[in-house]
This record gives sequence, C-alpha cells and structure tokens, in this order.
Amino acid sequence: MLLGVLLILWVTTAAGQGLFESSLSESLSTPGEEFLSIGGFIRSAVYIGNTPDTEEAYLQSAYGQASLLLKAKAGSQASAVADIRFRYGTEWQQPVSEIELREAYVDLQTGPVGFRLGKLISPWGKGTLFNPTNKFTPMDPTTRSPDVDDMYLGIWALQGRINLGSYMKLTGTWNPLYQPGKLLIDPIPMPDYVSFLEPDFPGVKLDDGSYGLRLDLRAPLMDAALYWFDGYHSWPGIAFDSFIMDSLTFEPVALNIREKAYRIRMAGADLSIPVGSWIFTAEGAWFQSTDTHEGVEYLPFPELSYTAEIEKSASWLTTIVGYHGKYIMDFAPAVAEPALSEEQEQFLPLMQGGMIITSEIIDAMVREQIEAFNRLYNYQLEEYYHSVFLLLKGNFLHDLLELSLPAIYNITTEEWIFQPSISWMPADGMRVKAGFNGLWGGEDSLYDMVGPVLNAGFISMTLKF
Repeated sequence: MLLGVLLILWVTTAAGQGLFESSLSESLSTPGEEFLSIGGFIRSAVYIGNTPDTEEAYLQSAYGQASLLLKAKAGSQASAVADIRFRYGTEWQQPVSEIELREAYVDLQTGPVGFRLGKLISPWGKGTLFNPTNKFTPMDPTTRSPDVDDMYLGIWALQGRINLGSYMKLTGTWNPLYQPGKLLIDPIPMPDYVSFLEPDFPGVKLDDGSYGLRLDLRAPLMDAALYWFDGYHSWPGIAFDSFIMDSLTFEPVALNIREKAYRIRMAGADLSIPVGSWIFTAEGAWFQSTDTHEGVEYLPFPELSYTAEIEKSASWLTTIVGYHGKYIMDFAPAVAEPALSEEQEQFLPLMQGGMIITSEIIDAMVREQIEAFNRLYNYQLEEYYHSVFLLLKGNFLHDLLELSLPAIYNITTEEWIFQPSISWMPADGMRVKAGFNGLWGGEDSLYDMVGPVLNAGFISMTLKF
C-alpha cells in the first residue's frame, strides 16, 4: 500500500520526467526552494555456496529487492532523507520477506550550528578496509549484497554539529537505543543442545545511552579527526548462562548462552594527507570496557588497534596497500580451547584422575571455553596481531567495466579474505556484477569455522532510477 501511494505521488508530481534529481528537483522547485525527489534502485541477486556439512551446492541467497530513496528540502535550512527497502526471496535456507527502514532523518542547519535526528548511518574513520575508531555504527558481516556499504546498520540518534571556523567542525552524537551488530557466527549450525537465550541488551533509560564526539580538522594539506566514545560496543559478547550434563554418561544435555552488551570507552584519531596522485592515511584507537574484564567471559581485554595505508591513483587503476595491527593490553594466555560446544572427552580425564566433578567445576570449565571463544572472535588470543592488505580497482572503457580485487592476509592467524568482483554497465543506471566472497583460515581459526558457511559466488543486476 505504501509503495502504491509513493508511486502515485511520484507520477503526479514528476509529470513524466525521467532524470532522478536534476530534472525532478527543477520541476518541483519553488522560490522558497521546496522540493521532493524520489529515486532508488531495483536489484536481483543470487548467491551460490556449499552446505557446510555435505558440501553440496545450494542457493545460499536469492532475492529481489527494491529501494525507495526520498529526499525532501524546505528552503536552504531544512532537509530530510528516507531510504526504504523491500526484499523477498530466500536466505540461509529460510524464506525472506521484509520491509526495512534503512535510514530516516531530518536535518536542520542554522548558520554554523546544525542538528540531525532520526535513524542514520554515520560510520567513523578514514581507513578503507579497517576502521579502529568505528565503535558507533554496527555492521552485519553476513549481509548478502554486492554493495559492501549495505553491511552498515542504522542507529536512532540525535546529532549536533557546530563549525568552529574554516577548518574545524565539532560533532556530538547521542544514541539512546542500542542497535547491535550481527555476529558472524549467526548462520553457523550449532549442536542441538546449544541454545541462545534472549539477549541481554540495555533498555531505554537515559543512562543507558551511548555518546560520541568527533572533531574534524581540515586544511589544504591534510584531513584529520579526533574521536571520543563512551557507550555500548556495537559487537555484543557471548555470555554463559547455564550448562547441564548427564551425570552418568557425561554427555552434554543443554548449554544456554546469550548475547550481552557491554560498555566501553574509546579514544581515537585518523589522518589523511594527499600528495599529488598519492594519499597517505593512518588511523588508530584505544578502547577498554568500563567494567573489569578479569573473570568475566564476555568482556574483552583493553587494546590498541591501528592501520596505515597508501593509495596511488592512475588514469584507470587505483592501488591501495596497507597494514593493520593490534596490541592486546593486560594480555594473559587463554586457559582453555575456544569453543561454543562441549564434548564428553573434556570431562573424562578429570574423572579418571580421581577428581570429584561438581557443578561448580563444570560451569567454570565451560565458562573458560566461552571466554576463549570470545577472545578468538575478538582477535585477542595473541598479544599482537599483524595483517596486510591490497586493493586494486580498475576502470575500463570509460567506466563501462569495473574490476575490484581486495585481499587481506592476517599474518598472525594465517587467515585470508579474497573478494574479487567485476561489473559491467550495459545501459545508463544499470550494473551487472559478478564476484566471489571467500574466507579461509588454518585449523581452529575463526575463518576455518565461518568460511564454509559464508563463502559464495554471486551475480546481481541493479537498475538505479
């Protein structure tokens, strides 16, 4: 019904004009500069992967999607944006039929002061592939979309900004409603006895909100920013609730766990310096949880995360090479193997050694395993982590053909990410894109666990209007 109303509104106001913003805006403009423009896209996509258990090819995702992008303006001070998505198909062997309000906010600019209120997407950081400062905007890395920006999730927020002269701008953001990112392990099949309980997320009290400050420093020779964040990390941890074991066979009966949000404080900075056809970018951040992490399985160690990259642009090829590293502060080795499932074999040696196994001992062992898994997921099993990456982007035939070759190698964990793609523009506004999303890792690594589930080739067709 909503789609029909919007299409009727579009037809009656656009009066048959076909260009998205330029002609539509001109036809609706008034002396007061009030207008409404409607655009968006229609997309179809197919992802083909292998089932992790039988390794048989199947439709990992197949859907049709429509997006309506509404932009409204009232004079030179007030504007609004709404992005509405409709999607139907199948994903992870489950039917999908959804309507999503991806963004919807109103913006007011009065002189040097501006305000923005609503659901918005505003990631922090200047890094291309790694953003240590981005603790505000959650992501869904399981998103099956040819557009990587679709991984970002909107948050409800109030944003205020003030221009402090020609080269400085201060932005403050308040997010009272917690929006978690989607864990990478969500599509992974778990043993029948493992259950995720209702998540433990903050409520709607004002004290439960998250706050952030960003100071942008812009000059002809550089572009930099300073960041401060106090609030809930966009990635929740996995917390232990209870474990039940058969006392005769030592077989697990039930393991109850849940996603749990936790507060952190983060300070960060980034810097970008252009020199001719070169761009040098650096970004780094420190964060730690507001509660002590000792003995709490879902809380991470404090850490320093940093990245540096060099970009070189030519007439048809852009090359980006970079490094990403982490230093885990207060580091101590894990005392258990990372796992979200328990096996009989881990308890039998204790019984054979004559130890009296109590429920407290069993719960402590299970909690240690869940803590180790959180550290595996957060890349905190080692004190230092080192990764290198390369991104090649090529444009051919006056942008009719585009090629992208991103690759990331984690030296510490021996994990790979390779996501090549090629796209072709057969007509104005239309893109046909094909590619592959691949994650590989050594035995017992995170990518060894999630790669067989997430790896897939895809083809998509997108028409923008």
